[in-house]
Amino acid sequence: MNKSIPVQPEHVLLGSKAQSKRALLTEMAGMLPSMDPDLVLEVIMAREKLGSTGMGHGVAIPHGRMRGLAEPVIVVAIHEAGVDFDAIDDALVHIVVMLLVPDDNNQVHLELLATLARLLQQADIRKALRDAPDAETVASIFAA
Repeated sequence: MNKSIPVQPEHVLLGSKAQSKRALLTEMAGMLPSMDPDLVLEVIMAREKLGSTGMGHGVAIPHGRMRGLAEPVIVVAIHEAGVDFDAIDDALVHIVVMLLVPDDNNQVHLELLATLARLLQQADIRKALRDAPDAETVASIFAA
């Protein structure tokens, strides 16, 4: 049974032309008007320095903990051309799911990461995300 993953359509980025991992993550951080994009990027890039979150099959799940968050925040980007994310299989990444969680809730962080990883290991889900015509469709795939 899949747990529903809370993705808001306004947190879905389609049609990005970012040329690098950092540029794409900067664009995604900018989609969170209530948060400081520089701080978001700092948290995410600090985690990336520990090792790429590119998990293979064209998927990356950059993540981090942030002070002051009441609940997890997820931003999804579908990048048609693909971005070099230093993924474990060296493939370009087309689906990026950025996960930010409250810094005091390790359990939720790990559960959401595991749920996202399981979901995105499914080829049909990856295809549906890449073929999605709009942000609402992308959000609904995660809510299923």
